[in-house]
Amino acid sequence: MNRPFKKAHHWMFIIVFFLFTAAVAQAANVEEIRILGNKKIEKAAILEKLSSRVGRPRNMANVKKEVKELFATGYFQDIEVEEKSGKKGGVVLVYSVKEKPSIISVSYDGNSELDDDELSELTKIKVYEIIDYGKITRGVSDIQKAYEEKGYFLAKVSYEVKPDPKGQGVSVKFIVEENDQVLVKRVSFIGNNHMPSSDLKSKMFTQEGGFFSALSGSGTYKQDAFDKDVQLISFLYFNEGYVQAKVSRPEVTVTPDKKGIYISIRVEEGEQFNTGDVSFSGDILFPTEELNEAVTIDDSQTFVYETVQADLRTLQAKYGDLGYAYANIIPRTFVREKERKVDIVYEFDKGNKVYFGTINVVGNSKTRDKVIRRELRIGEGELYNETRKRESMDNVRRLGYFEQVQFNTKTPKGRDDLMDIDIVVKERNTGSFQLGAGYSSFSGMILNAQLNQSNFLGRGHRVGLQIDYSKLQKRYRVNFTEPYLYDTLWSAGFDIYRNEFNLPNLYRQKDEGGAIRVGHPIFNRYLYGFLRYKLERTGLNMVSGPNPTDVLKPEEATGTSSSVTGSFEYDKRNDRFAPSAGIHTSISYEYGGLGGSLAYRKADAFFRWYHNIFWNVVLRTNFSYGYIEGPKGRGVPFTKLYTLGGPYNMRGWRFRDLGRREFSPLKRAWLTCDTSDDAGHGFELNPNCTNDPGIADQQSLVVVGGTQQALAMIELEFPLVKEAGIRGVAFYDMGMAEDDLVSDFLRKDMGFGVRWFSPIGPLRFEWGFPMNRQPELNQAGSQFVFAIGSPF
Repeated sequence: MNRPFKKAHHWMFIIVFFLFTAAVAQAANVEEIRILGNKKIEKAAILEKLSSRVGRPRNMANVKKEVKELFATGYFQDIEVEEKSGKKGGVVLVYSVKEKPSIISVSYDGNSELDDDELSELTKIKVYEIIDYGKITRGVSDIQKAYEEKGYFLAKVSYEVKPDPKGQGVSVKFIVEENDQVLVKRVSFIGNNHMPSSDLKSKMFTQEGGFFSALSGSGTYKQDAFDKDVQLISFLYFNEGYVQAKVSRPEVTVTPDKKGIYISIRVEEGEQFNTGDVSFSGDILFPTEELNEAVTIDDSQTFVYETVQADLRTLQAKYGDLGYAYANIIPRTFVREKERKVDIVYEFDKGNKVYFGTINVVGNSKTRDKVIRRELRIGEGELYNETRKRESMDNVRRLGYFEQVQFNTKTPKGRDDLMDIDIVVKERNTGSFQLGAGYSSFSGMILNAQLNQSNFLGRGHRVGLQIDYSKLQKRYRVNFTEPYLYDTLWSAGFDIYRNEFNLPNLYRQKDEGGAIRVGHPIFNRYLYGFLRYKLERTGLNMVSGPNPTDVLKPEEATGTSSSVTGSFEYDKRNDRFAPSAGIHTSISYEYGGLGGSLAYRKADAFFRWYHNIFWNVVLRTNFSYGYIEGPKGRGVPFTKLYTLGGPYNMRGWRFRDLGRREFSPLKRAWLTCDTSDDAGHGFELNPNCTNDPGIADQQSLVVVGGTQQALAMIELEFPLVKEAGIRGVAFYDMGMAEDDLVSDFLRKDMGFGVRWFSPIGPLRFEWGFPMNRQPELNQAGSQFVFAIGSPF
């Protein structure tokens, strides 16, 4: 019995001895810290990362943590710690490090589609920095993605690191195998019985390759875009009431030459569901009847998720207009399979009322703060209002001064009842200088120069200078507009102009004048009222030869006119330069009887409607009407009468080719080789005269113009090469300019063209064809126009 006890006693003594020795060793002070192997990293920088200090007890747990922290710096590829006995009874900690090499060169091999500078921007690896293999791996991934975005789906990217023979560092080389660009040959669907493949394809980001693929980049395979397409197809079915539709993982087949792929997508559509019951729960702040009126979806319709989302935005705006900026409204859907119905329950959590806090403007390096702030319909300290916040954002965007406009909101710390707003803008170039040239079959070459600045000196002033020059007309114009006169809602401006018209074989006309104008919004920012005063002097020089002075009375059209015009204009286009949605309409009345030798009264109106039908195909319409009359006992100066024809109204007809015509005996005499003149005027013999009285009678009808004008212009504008900004257009025009608007005078044309939205503005290449021309009136069969600017 004593022997086992003695053995146990012996082992207990040994364990206690070692524990005591370890405790003493653990508590030993650090006598010295040595750093070995460092070449580029200073010793002091390494010691700064260590928690061990000379004179303090050594702690092995801290040493392990120190090693991890040194590795985390990314400067070392190996670290060893050795403990030695010190001369004074303490311990010496020896840190032996092996530094990662520096990069002495970065190169790229095999790349042609992306140059070295582009790849360098992607990898962000610089010479002389410490090598970071994680960063290199990320660079490989970023290069791979960049090639996929360009359609090089089969591109392979790798890297190699080679040490320098002299031991100075390492060289990093990225190796690219581009292979051929992959084009999508065909996208096909299986199981889509109710939704045509063409409809699904039209919505996808991934498009099949075609004739313009090389120019536009369309048809190339991009993995990220294709992943979005799979989700998009599911949403399209859900949005059409197929709430149980399933889209299987697509099958992608690469062609043998690895230049193209075929994509097959299998769909299980399921049944189409209608909308069921719509109800509301939670914090209800409005009567149920009012909420039902705000919700447009009902149980007689197919379930359309986009409508649910639109209704959700309407409900959020209603709560937001009461100050509940963070109202949480969740549309819960419940499927009733037997009835094929989807019930919707809108759950409301109104949250707290919120007030606008600080409103800052950020990024406006040129535009002054007040130019932006005066467009706001919200103010600091006011109760939050969602509608006014959205209108403020739209107003700032409609200025056209900025590429981007964002209203970033944030809640101040500890103030849940406040919302600060940072209006972040990115300035765009608001000035333009354009030199252009155009051509039409009738006017010949047209030269154009324009200098425009819509944000002059960052104050929001609009300044313009325009010069048009052709054989038919010369136009010079200077204008200035202050949109907020003395920081009020009044706008003011002036125009100075000089126009010269040369109508072959008729007359030369010169108009010189100026105008001042003021305007003010009515009810809202979309409806404006304007008042303009214009003073103009008109001079005429009748051409010798076939000039029908018996019809065109120069003495009644030469002189000075003084007029005042009142007008109302409503403009709710989504883009003032290239509208695809909205309305623009105007009505005006000009009274030209405020002194001067020329008197008249004139009324004009137009209505323009823009609508994106589908696939970015835009329907554009312009309907206009005008009426002019003279004072009692006096006619209207013929220079003020309405005529049609040209690139901005009846596009299949020559300039001033349409309008009321009057017979001129004088011109008939000239056409029939008769040098005598019953009117008492002499002229030279016409070298192209005719002895056919029928032709002479018809061509003796001179375009004088009408006191009324009616015009309708309809066109479809559609994308040809979307990425290049090239669009096609097909148009149809009809109109007349007569004293009496009867169907016998109605003229029509149709045509087509190509428009390029270039950096200098929209360029138009259009061919127009009159549909009911009269050759005996010497009316041309077609017109070609090359011009800058939209027709309306």
